[in-house]
Amino acid sequence: MEFKLWEPKTQPDILGKEGSFGNIEWDYPTFIENIYEPLRKKYPDYITRRSIGRDTSGEYEMWAYEFTPEKYVKTVYMQSGVHVIETDAYFGLARLLTMIANREDERLNFIRDNVRLLVVPVVSVWGISKRGSYEEIMDDDRWRFPHNAARVNGNRDCETKEAQETVNVLNYIAENQNEICYAFDCHSTTDVVLGSYLLCLSNGTPEEILNAHVKINEELYEKHPTKVFRANMGDQNHYTNQTKPGIYNRSYVGGITWQFGIFAITTEHNDYIYDTKLGTSVTMTLSVELLGNHLLLVCENDCYNSSLRIDRSYYQQYMN
Repeated sequence: MEFKLWEPKTQPDILGKEGSFGNIEWDYPTFIENIYEPLRKKYPDYITRRSIGRDTSGEYEMWAYEFTPEKYVKTVYMQSGVHVIETDAYFGLARLLTMIANREDERLNFIRDNVRLLVVPVVSVWGISKRGSYEEIMDDDRWRFPHNAARVNGNRDCETKEAQETVNVLNYIAENQNEICYAFDCHSTTDVVLGSYLLCLSNGTPEEILNAHVKINEELYEKHPTKVFRANMGDQNHYTNQTKPGIYNRSYVGGITWQFGIFAITTEHNDYIYDTKLGTSVTMTLSVELLGNHLLLVCENDCYNSSLRIDRSYYQQYMN
């Protein structure tokens, strides 16, 4: 599969300074009102939003945004914010969507003109709103609390559906399942043991597609060899990429495929391997670059279409 790596411009940080794209300490309503709503109001004929229900606590409305060109050839589903510390992931998704809507990059204009994007900006709306200050976000021990009022990890909830957030997301996908050609679950990580760039793809993903996504990560890793480590992690050597099949029946990448036959991917870059803090220009650029390349691969190649499905009975073997 032919694909040329896309190189975005340097991205702004999310540290709440002059020139920042946003503020890492924003709660969910503030994040939506300061980023997604101005964009929707700027392009009302292109962007619409709808409620997909309230979270488990009943305190927060969960929003989905739909980016719909006048004529589109495929539909892609995207979500982020499952884990509250992964700020660069859900801000990175928002920044990429802003670039697409504003026509800031010539290559992204193909998506703007031809691809419908269905987006849940944040899944764990309660956790992001309750997590606390930047110092608490940066402290691994203090952020490791449940990300929703159901006290469950949302990324392991697709089978049991204990959190209303999971129910809302899956119901929204179900409504659009016949049109969605591919699904993205956007993450970042702070665990250096996991490596620099990670992928998690649905089991049964056709080899040509799997290899194309792996190649993107390999090229990004060659472009950005590990240079900086978090201060307390010592003089470790860099780690290679990791790609794993989505065998987790409760995770989104496995659950979406199992329940709808739609292939899914988790994209994940490692913040702490490349910088000592979350939300910097460095980590935001990595986030936009990683997600943007995988999205362009899906959008630019005809093999990604609504007929790209897996037999659910075949996938059942992975769900034990």
